[in-house]
Amino acid sequence: MRASDDVSLAGCKGVWWVRRRTALALMLSAVALAVLGLIDSATAQALHTQVANSLRVEWQRTTSLGGRPAIEGYVYNDSQFRIGGVRLRVEILDGSNQVVGETFGWVYGNISSRGRWPFSMPPPPADKSFRVAVESFHLVAREALGESP
Repeated sequence: MRASDDVSLAGCKGVWWVRRRTALALMLSAVALAVLGLIDSATAQALHTQVANSLRVEWQRTTSLGGRPAIEGYVYNDSQFRIGGVRLRVEILDGSNQVVGETFGWVYGNISSRGRWPFSMPPPPADKSFRVAVESFHLVAREALGESP
C-alpha cells in the first residue's frame, strides 16, 4: 500500500461521514416538519368544526321571480371567520323522517363574519318534506370585530 492510498481512503471516510450527517439532518428536519404539519392539521380541523357549529340556515319554500318553485333563504355565519364555497345539502325525508334522497346547491359569494348571505335553489317535489343544512365550506380569513362590510 502506498502513502497516496492512505490519503484517498481517509478522504473517502470523511466524505462518507459528511454524507451520513447530512442525510441524518435531512431526515430529522422531515420528521419535525411532519409533526408540525400534524399539529397544524389538527388545529385546522378543530377550527373548521368550531366554525361549522356557528353556521345556521333559514329557508322557506317559495316561488322564484321566474315563477318556478324554489327554496330561498339565508346562511348565517356567527363565527369570527369569513367563509366561502358554501355547499348546501337538501335531504328529502319520508313519513318517518328517514332520508330517502338528497340534492345539493351552492351559496354564491363569501359570507362575512357575523353576516348572512342569500341562496335560492330548486326544491324537491311539493309532496316531499326535507331539511337544508350546510354540507361544506372553506375558511377564507379571520375578521376582526367591525371589519366585516
